[in-house]
Amino acid sequence: MFNRILVAIDGSKNSYDALEAAMDLTKKFNSELYLVSVVNTANLPVSVGVSYVPGLTDELETGAKVDLQKAEEMVKGAGLACHVELLNGEPRSELANFPKDKEIDLIIMGKTGLNALERAFVGSVTRYVSEHSKTNVLIVN
Repeated sequence: MFNRILVAIDGSKNSYDALEAAMDLTKKFNSELYLVSVVNTANLPVSVGVSYVPGLTDELETGAKVDLQKAEEMVKGAGLACHVELLNGEPRSELANFPKDKEIDLIIMGKTGLNALERAFVGSVTRYVSEHSKTNVLIVN
């Protein structure tokens, strides 16, 4: 039923709970599993003559790579294989659009992620993806 499953990893407990659900479904349907994290480079601070704080993108990418590595170790520990993707851009649109190119059948996301302040101002990434993606979305509490 689900040939390719994407799970969004942001380092939150909910994203790892989503990964657990994704691993169960991957086993059940013998699916390909994609672990995806997005470095939010769309909303970095901007000032005159400087597009962002020097080194900030590198720090954000390093954190995302650590989160993805932890997730990949969980997958391997369960005897599964996975594809790992680190994207840059606006997380909501990247996660809503990424499935098109890879023919993803199901996106699995945690109900809430790490950034409560961003959620208050621009809305939940999970909510946006569930409303704008053409792919089925499973939201895990």
